[in-house]
Amino acid sequence: MLNKLLFCALVLSPFDLLANWSTFDTPELTEKSKAISTQVNALPEQHLADNRDQSRAANILINTFEQQQSHAKQLNQQLRQFRTSKDPNDWPAIEQTKLSLDSLSQNKAKLLTYVSVSINEQFTGFGPDGVRQLLLEAQVTEAIINYQLISQFRHLVRFTTDLKVSPFPLLVLIFKLSLIGILLSWWLKTAPKLIVSQLKNTKSKPLSGEPISHIIWRYLNKVQAPLAWFAALSIVINTLISLPGLDSINYLSVVINWSFAAAIIIRLITEFTSHHSHYNNQSEIVELRVSTVKRWVWTLMAAGIILKATEMSVYQGTIYTWVQTLILLVLLILLIKTLTNWRSVVFKQLSHSEEHPAYIDWAIKRQAVTLLAPIATLIGVYRLFSQRLFQELFNKLSKYQTFKHAIAYFFRVEVAKQSQADKQNANMVRIKGEDTFSYVKPGHEDSELIENYASAELNEIARYVLAPTPAMALIYSERGLGLTTLLKRVIYRANSENAIYISCPYGGYQPLVQQINTALGLAKNADETELLQLLRGTEKRFVFCIDDCQRIISPKVGGLIDLMKLSKLLRRGRNQHGVLLGVEQSAWRFVDRARGERLLFDKVVAMPRWNETQIAALLSSRIGMEGEHALSFAGLKLPKQWDEHELTEKQRAEQGFYRILWDYSDGNPSVALRFFRQSLHQDKSSGEVFVRIFKAPDAKELENMPKPMLAVLRAIVQLEVASAEELSACTQLGFAEVLNTLRYFQNRGFIELIDDKAKISSHWFRYITNTLHNQHLLVK
Repeated sequence: MLNKLLFCALVLSPFDLLANWSTFDTPELTEKSKAISTQVNALPEQHLADNRDQSRAANILINTFEQQQSHAKQLNQQLRQFRTSKDPNDWPAIEQTKLSLDSLSQNKAKLLTYVSVSINEQFTGFGPDGVRQLLLEAQVTEAIINYQLISQFRHLVRFTTDLKVSPFPLLVLIFKLSLIGILLSWWLKTAPKLIVSQLKNTKSKPLSGEPISHIIWRYLNKVQAPLAWFAALSIVINTLISLPGLDSINYLSVVINWSFAAAIIIRLITEFTSHHSHYNNQSEIVELRVSTVKRWVWTLMAAGIILKATEMSVYQGTIYTWVQTLILLVLLILLIKTLTNWRSVVFKQLSHSEEHPAYIDWAIKRQAVTLLAPIATLIGVYRLFSQRLFQELFNKLSKYQTFKHAIAYFFRVEVAKQSQADKQNANMVRIKGEDTFSYVKPGHEDSELIENYASAELNEIARYVLAPTPAMALIYSERGLGLTTLLKRVIYRANSENAIYISCPYGGYQPLVQQINTALGLAKNADETELLQLLRGTEKRFVFCIDDCQRIISPKVGGLIDLMKLSKLLRRGRNQHGVLLGVEQSAWRFVDRARGERLLFDKVVAMPRWNETQIAALLSSRIGMEGEHALSFAGLKLPKQWDEHELTEKQRAEQGFYRILWDYSDGNPSVALRFFRQSLHQDKSSGEVFVRIFKAPDAKELENMPKPMLAVLRAIVQLEVASAEELSACTQLGFAEVLNTLRYFQNRGFIELIDDKAKISSHWFRYITNTLHNQHLLVK
């Protein structure tokens, strides 16, 4: 420090040294300004203030007004004297008065927010006291402007003088500005190419939805140019503001910040609305939307600049409040103008809906009334935005199956209540038996294929089984999901006469081997040695798709013997044959637990449940809307849901009923088709067939059933069809007890008997599997 002072003494004259040394002295507040500042700081926090504190603050505020006026006059007088004398020794007093005047203005702004609302409105409103305060603040502003002009001139003169001594700061400044210009130019040339390449890269990736990285690059592509200019100018201003004499550049910083923010926001909003709007194909709406966004953003930008500049100049006093009120009035006028421009568009979109709440009907009737038209349009805008908001929220939540099942369940309950009157109608009778298949057709080889179902699983299995390598894969599913159809699709994709489909017979392992022999051209009763010789000696590659392999699996000790024998037989064929086994899910769970981590198959794939869209497509493909066996959904009272706004009444009833069937069947198309057939009712007078809500079976008896009886049901589900002897072996129950249990089940319709073997009734299949799942006896 001493060395620096000695250097200054050598370079500068004693007078110059003293003059520069005085600039390091910080001016103090005047005694009266300091006293007011002390009183303001002594006030308690505003949320702790009582009436006495607010009264004291009001008295301090009056004193502040007087001191503001006195200090403003004193500052103007000192400035006039300084212009005449130009004596540098007078400047510290001027700075003291200016600093005191700033302190008084800040304390005034604090006190106006501290006092009661009535006093605040008295001095900031449009009454006599408000006008007096406006004139006082104008006088203060005039004094501040005069000070700034002289101060800026003094700083510039000193800066020029300093440059004569050392021009190095100017050279550094020029270097910084040049570097900023070079970087800006480089970015403006490079950024478009970089962003476009990144957009192409992210777009080329096979993703189901738009990746976050692509969204970021897409928005950056729209704002990269103004963002670059904004960053460059902000750095330039921060560089220049450190120079003496350029303090007022803060006002330019406010203009740049708000202006570029407005430009960036306009581009972002335009990109967002154009990407998510449903009306991009209507040029008049697009043009109106862009003009509205620009008008509002630029107006808000101008309001922000004016308010910020006013606050920086006179703080938040009377002028600030008047300006704020004027801006609110401008925004109100702009709102009315915007609503007028959008009125026809809003009511045109509202007309697309058939039903409206009462307040929308009121708005529609008064859309042409001059004074009420803006209010009516605002109500319409609220209605459209709330509908869109709830629809987007519903669509997001609908991605979760739990939410969709909950909605469908309450939907079904509501429909059941509203359809009670139809059930009491004597003219409506339910269609039963084989007649239902005339209206809801059964599946056959030429039925319409829902190709998007299990397409991923089909491709995965085909990669293993159809490739020219030895493979043994297994695919499992719940009964009725379409496992047989998928196996036949594998056969079709193989496109070879050596691809063989075999349905495993109920007899077990030996009948299955006989079918394989027949399919390969061997004698039916040929032994395994001949079969192995054929598989090893042939140059052909066979693909075996063996369905219903649960028939060679028994849920008991040693119940996997037949499956292991089949696996061993086909693997001993050695050549590059492919094997695909289809198994019901309940039987596979037993195999999985019994085998543990020991490898048995090269690939195991689970078939998914059908989603709502797939169930709806299947059901609609099995019915007719015209002709002798046409179905009608008329009269089906279904509540409107958020994802059905653009559907007609007929489409809404049809899709809503399919949603109920999807929920009840838990994604099982066979269960959905069965209860669809139970929903057919015919009007005896007209002969027309209507769809009404079906009656689901009551599962209370199942839920309260003893565990041994539930064990018998589980064994039947796992075996598909089972004799009493097999059930006794699987459940470790006595033969007589099993017989009694089967008789009990048959009496209540839980099972059907096929050649003295029990099979779960299709009508009760879903409730039985649900009950077993809830009792932790079965995994669905």
